[in-house]
Amino acid sequence: MNTLLSVIVAIATAQAASSSAERAVVAVVQQLADAQRTFDQAALDRLLTADYVEVSPVGDVDERAKVIGFYSADAKAKSPEVSSIVIDQPTVRIDGTHAIVIVRQTTNVGPAGASRAVVMRVTAHLRRTGTEWRIASTHYTGIRQAAKPQ
Repeated sequence: MNTLLSVIVAIATAQAASSSAERAVVAVVQQLADAQRTFDQAALDRLLTADYVEVSPVGDVDERAKVIGFYSADAKAKSPEVSSIVIDQPTVRIDGTHAIVIVRQTTNVGPAGASRAVVMRVTAHLRRTGTEWRIASTHYTGIRQAAKPQ
């Protein structure tokens, strides 16, 4: 009986730790979306690994410096307003110091109430150094919207 109880406690402890780690990596992906929405280059600098690489929504492969440079104050002034970026539907795989997080990201472009949604699937590869998770790469893929009935 004690062995069974020990196994149950071990499983519950592992699930709680896994759940906590999963929430942590999804939170980092949300921080990335928030930094992109606000054009926060300092946050991007903290969140991205030194060797970060991105596959953009148009299929370009961009290095870290180019990605951070895209979020400059000048670019913000020229870009359409992004009223919100919402991530949901997370799928998380953690293996030691690496995590893969796949989410649906809905970006609302334009002023609140008159915005249009751009929906993408985002795959993020994160690496943990010590207790901190940082993003090593992202891949953005557009999600086709269902055709409107005629």
